[in-house]
This record gives sequence, C-alpha cells and structure tokens, in this order.
Amino acid sequence: MKFNRIVAAIIGCLVLLALPVSAETPILEELMRKYTFLLIFLSMVGAVAGIGYLYITGLLPRAIFETWRWVDERFALHRYVSLAKREYYSVVYTLMPATGRTMPQSHTERYNVKAVWYWYPFYSLGGLSFFAYIVLTITGIYLGFYYVPDGEFVNEDGGPCGGPGHCTSGAYESMELIMTQVSFGYIIRAVHHWSAHFMVASVFLHMMRVYFVGAYRNPREINWMLGSILLMVTIFFGYTGYLLPWDELGFAAGSIGLEMATSIPAMGPLMAQIVFGGTQLTGDTITRMYWLHIFVLPLIGTILIIIHMALVWIQGEAEPH
Repeated sequence: MKFNRIVAAIIGCLVLLALPVSAETPILEELMRKYTFLLIFLSMVGAVAGIGYLYITGLLPRAIFETWRWVDERFALHRYVSLAKREYYSVVYTLMPATGRTMPQSHTERYNVKAVWYWYPFYSLGGLSFFAYIVLTITGIYLGFYYVPDGEFVNEDGGPCGGPGHCTSGAYESMELIMTQVSFGYIIRAVHHWSAHFMVASVFLHMMRVYFVGAYRNPREINWMLGSILLMVTIFFGYTGYLLPWDELGFAAGSIGLEMATSIPAMGPLMAQIVFGGTQLTGDTITRMYWLHIFVLPLIGTILIIIHMALVWIQGEAEPH
C-alpha cells in the first residue's frame, strides 16, 4: 500500500511539472529564475544532508537492501552474478595455471558486506559521475518532451533567412519555450547544464585518481581502456548537447567541429558527412547531433558503464601501488 502511494506521488509530481504555465510567470518560477544557482546549491546540500541522515539512522541501507531483495526474489539475480564470477575466476586460473594466480577478491567478499554497496553513488568519483549521469538522463527526458530538433534558419515571418528581420530556428525557439513557458523548465535546464559540467569534471578527476594510484595496472588494463573510452564518450556527449540550442555559441562550436572533422586526411569528408550531415552546417546537423545525443551515445555509454562497473565489482578496488 505504501509503495503504491509513493508511485502515485511521483507520477503526480511529474504531471504537475509537465503542465505549461501562462506567459504571466508565477512568483515561484520568477524566484527560481532569479536565484537559480542558489536554489540548486541549497537543493544539493539538502539532498546530501537528507541522504546522510537516512544513512546514519539506518533507513537508507535498509531501503537499498529491501529493494535488492525484492528484485532478487523476482529475477534471481544472485544466481547470474555467482555464475558470472565463478566462470570469470575459472577462466583466469585456466589461462595462468603455472602461477596459480587468481584475481583479487571483490569488495563484498573482502569485507563480508551483505548488501552491494558498490552501487552507492557517493562512494567515489566514479560513483559521483554515475550519479550525474542519472540526473542528466532524468532531466534530459523532461527537456526532450519540448525540444524540437529543427536547425533551419528562417525569418520571423517564416521566410528564408537573409532578408530583413531576425533569423531564428525551431531548435532555438523550443529552447526559449522551455526557458519561459514550461513549468520549471528554466531550473530543470539549469540542472541539466550544470550536471553535464559536473559529470565531465568528475570523470576526468576519476581517471586522474586511477592513474596516480596505479589502478590501471595488471589485471585491470581492460577496465582502464573502458574508462578511457567512457571519458571520450562523455566529452562527445557534452559537445553534441552544446550544439542543440543552435544559438551563436552552438553554431560557432559546430563550425569548429566541422573544420576539425574535414581536416582529417582521407576520412575527413566521410566523417563530416556522418557526424554533421555534410561539409557545411545545415539543418541536418542538428538532426544528427540530436540523435547522437539522445540515442547513440546513451546506448554506447550505458553498455560501457554496465561492463565497467561489473568489472570493478568482480575485481574489487585496487590498492595504491
């Protein structure tokens, strides 16, 4: 019964956020526009304090454990995890029987932890970047309901750009709609914007930490390569999202990226055609960036994150060399 009420409350909040508001902005949303950064900071502080309180009181561990137990009873995940670990250890021992070397124990084995604490988002810099990825996914879905990937420039009267009047695009107008008329659109876009910066910084610092403690060495070379690929995917995530508003900054960034792509020997024109839709910036550029941003990169990134975190869970944390 309590679970149903919680689900109903979440759905109700999403419905309220999706309702558009009139041009006369309410006082609450006006305050959000005026004090966006302060509200985001206070929200993060409140979230950290709330999670800390739940952790100290034991409610958070109990909730995570009960959630895991509920899912495990229905999908028997522990059987697949045990099977994967057993096969992994057996393969490693088969490949190196002379040394008798086995992989290090996982975090749960080493410390005899009953719950899977590796998924706790504030455990490390890698966990923080994963937490930012979740926030970006949620806010990005909300923004995607209103964003229009139309990069064709037209005059205010709908005619071709080049004549008198102000030139704009459907993508830019949809961003203006989100910022001015959609409920909480301004603050949700701000959260999406700053979470992207936070994710890039946390992934970079995570890679620095792994490098300086020597966690990239044998037997974790594959995970280091996966992390390097994830860093490039994260940067490309940010680049494609930077172009989507299709304002002056986005158009300038697109021009720079197009010049870099076309400067690649032999493969340059092909890369420009695949990524930017041609050797010039057109409306197709925004369409390509939009699908890269919402489908291709999330698919690749999610698969790599799952493999990356599974290897961390199996191999355990590396001690400093």
